[in-house]
Amino acid sequence: MAVYVVGDFLRETRLRKGYTQEEVSYGICTTASLSRIENGMQKPGRIILEKLFERLGTENNLFDSFVSREEMELYTEIQTLIRNVTDGDLKKIEEQIDIVEKLTQNTSELERQSLFWAKGTLAAQKYGNKSDAMEWLLKAIHITLPDFNGKNPLRNKLLTFDEITIINSIAVRYAENEDLLTAIQLDMWLKEYMENKIIDGKMKTTKYPMVVYNLSCWFEDKECYKEELEMAEQGIKLCVKYGNLALFPKLVLNKGSALARLGDHENARKYLHQAVTIFEAMGRLEIVQQVTAWCKKNCEFEI
Repeated sequence: MAVYVVGDFLRETRLRKGYTQEEVSYGICTTASLSRIENGMQKPGRIILEKLFERLGTENNLFDSFVSREEMELYTEIQTLIRNVTDGDLKKIEEQIDIVEKLTQNTSELERQSLFWAKGTLAAQKYGNKSDAMEWLLKAIHITLPDFNGKNPLRNKLLTFDEITIINSIAVRYAENEDLLTAIQLDMWLKEYMENKIIDGKMKTTKYPMVVYNLSCWFEDKECYKEELEMAEQGIKLCVKYGNLALFPKLVLNKGSALARLGDHENARKYLHQAVTIFEAMGRLEIVQQVTAWCKKNCEFEI
């Protein structure tokens, strides 16, 4: 499609949602650049275009904007890196980091945001270096949110999906350091943001269950079982509605655990049994053993 159509769509969506050019472009490009894009005077690169769409709470399903073969290659390799991090394959993450690092040597910092996030993940998961991990994550988020101090939500800012992912990773690091209050504060910010700012779509159905699953775990650690139950139920509802079942059994497990802690043993047994059945079907027998042992120790029933 013609470039001006992209600009029209961005402008009309922005105005419909009541956002200023400053809010949408913050940390991604200059306000002047967004104005030129909206007026059809500038062709945005793929990464910039996707981040602008995400700030508007939607996904770029209508337009492609590759300006060169090199940009297409970089975009493809960044997506591969993100998938490797999601899959947790540390060897592939390390290999892909080298590829993306070479391709971004002469690009802007914006193209390196996912690279820094991946380095933070690798530092934490492979080397157990929490300090380096947090440093990389903060470096990644400061590319587009330079005034984020790593702890306090910026509720007046619009977020891209990458920013949501990075902030969630920062929250996970706080939880690992037993700063559960900060972790909960950050992920509650993300949860509320996705509920209020992002329309339903593939990225939301991936990230929302991840955030509420984390919250349910952290509320359990804080012995806030009603809140744990609420988070688990919200995650289950979205997983079922959109058929995204990656975290479904873990959310069911957390729901059963919360019910048990709250003394509702009849329903707790039902949901814990459902979770165990799913994990058995998945071949995750180590989890089945853990749940069985937990029930034997903490409940008035066995699975």
